[in-house]
Amino acid sequence: MRRRLWLIAGAAILAAAALAGPPAAVARPFTEIVLEGGAALPLGDLGDDYTTPKGFGAGTGYAVGFRFRQQWISGWAVSPSFHYVKFDKFTGHRSDPDTDFETKTSLYRYGFDIEYHFPARRGRPRWYVTFGGAFLRNKLREDYIQDNSYFDDGVNSVAATAGIGVRTGDFEIGVRYTLNRFETLRFWPGVDSYDWDHLLVTVGVALPRTY
Repeated sequence: MRRRLWLIAGAAILAAAALAGPPAAVARPFTEIVLEGGAALPLGDLGDDYTTPKGFGAGTGYAVGFRFRQQWISGWAVSPSFHYVKFDKFTGHRSDPDTDFETKTSLYRYGFDIEYHFPARRGRPRWYVTFGGAFLRNKLREDYIQDNSYFDDGVNSVAATAGIGVRTGDFEIGVRYTLNRFETLRFWPGVDSYDWDHLLVTVGVALPRTY
């Protein structure tokens, strides 16, 4: 499964690379808001099979959100952001008690990134790299179908992020890896540490700037 996820991310990077041109002049400083949406790829315990001690069986889901970006002539930028991330649910059956169930995992992601945008000719695609951190609210919900009961809880964590992207006009493609490890006794019995690493592959569009 992880091989397939990395192939998806690699394909997005190659598609962006096909648009890229040689570097040249830098752009003027600006402030903007970028709306983003795309695929959320679960890694670590999130994507592991549900039958493993820590696995949640999550599938590829989606991420939606926005970022505020302040960029300077030097190419450096700071970018606070918010994203809602929801992974595809896992559906299964338990014999004790006898019930079908759905396991749903999601994140509220409050990020802060430092970016460097490489020089490019005016009107040509422009590559950038990004690194930073995020405050995450990690959510787990299990719905038990037969008796209409459920389990719903969440845990906070601080994560590290790094990624790469390319910008052309008001559109951009970004790939960001989030290193998200935390400890809790609220989720699975007998398990106190989790790996909720994930990969976001997003497309962004900048809102029109009037300042």
